[in-house]
Amino acid sequence: MAGIIGHVLPIALGIAFSTVPIVVMILILLSPRGRLASLTYLIGAAVGLIGLTTALTMLASLLPAPHVSGSSPWIAAVEIVAGVGLLAIAIVRFVRARRHRGEAPRGTPAWMRRVSSVGPVPAFGVGLALMLRPKNLLLTVAAGVAIGPAAREPLDAIVGIAVYVVLGLSTLAAPIIIAYANPGRTRVPLERAHAWLESNSALVSTIVVLVVGVVILGSGLTHV
Repeated sequence: MAGIIGHVLPIALGIAFSTVPIVVMILILLSPRGRLASLTYLIGAAVGLIGLTTALTMLASLLPAPHVSGSSPWIAAVEIVAGVGLLAIAIVRFVRARRHRGEAPRGTPAWMRRVSSVGPVPAFGVGLALMLRPKNLLLTVAAGVAIGPAAREPLDAIVGIAVYVVLGLSTLAAPIIIAYANPGRTRVPLERAHAWLESNSALVSTIVVLVVGVVILGSGLTHV
C-alpha cells in the first residue's frame, strides 16, 4: 500500500495545481450565491474524479502485475504514452506563452466570467466537466496504472484512489473551508489570488505538467 501511495502522490499534485479549476472555484466563491454553488461545484469535481479514477483503476487492474524485477511492458507502455502526452501539453503551453509574451494580459475568458453567475446545479456540472479534461485524463490513467496492478486487495485500491482524490481536490476544498470559516474576510484574499492567477496561471500550470510528465515518463522507463 505504501508503494501505491508513494506513486500516486506526485501524480495527484498535477490535479491539485491545475489552475483552471482553481480560478473557476474563486470566481464562484465571489459570486452572489458563491457559498452554496462552490459546494456543489466541489461535489461535482469529486464525483467526476472519483468516477474517472475508479474506472481507470479497474481497467488497469486487468494488466499483468510487474515481474519480480519490476519490469512490465504493458505498464511501461501506458506510462510512457501518458508521460509523453503530458510533456506535449506542457510544450504547447510554453510555446503559446512565448508567443504572447510582452502582450497585455488577456483577462478572464468569457466562459469563466459566465461561471460567476451560475447557480448550484450548473456549478455541479462545471465541476464534473472540468475533471474530464484531456490533461486530467492522462494524469488519471497514470494513477490508475499505479494503483490497479499493484493493489493486492480491494482496500489497497480504495486507499490509493482516496489519497489521489483527496490530495487532487485539496486546492479546491481549501477556499471553501476558508470561506465558510470566515466569510467576512475572504473576498479580498480571493480577489488577490484571482488577479495573481490571471497573470501566472500559464507558467504555474506548464511547470507542474512538465514535472509530473517527467515523473510519469521516468516511471514508465523503469518498467521497461
